Amino acid sequence: MKINGIILNQIINVYGGNKKEHESVKDVDKKDSIEISSTGKSLYSYSPDDKFINSKEKIESIKKAVENGTYNVDKKLVAAKILDAMKGKI
Repeated sequence: MKINGIILNQIINVYGGNKKEHESVKDVDKKDSIEISSTGKSLYSYSPDDKFINSKEKIESIKKAVENGTYNVDKKLVAAKILDAMKGKI
């Protein structure tokens, strides 16, 4: 089989041009970013029950209870959540 009209240098030039384009795309250092709107930030402190939650106060109260030894956790609820997580329900 004989193919006429194809010059090897043209094929190499086409390949070389594509290679240069690909390398230039590699050099671009793009980083993903996310920006939360002020509305989204204001919704952070609300619970699904429409009750305002001050997370800083809640965290501080839990820390104090742990330090004092008065922080009680429902052991059955913790065990149930662990089992749910292991089963993939959470």
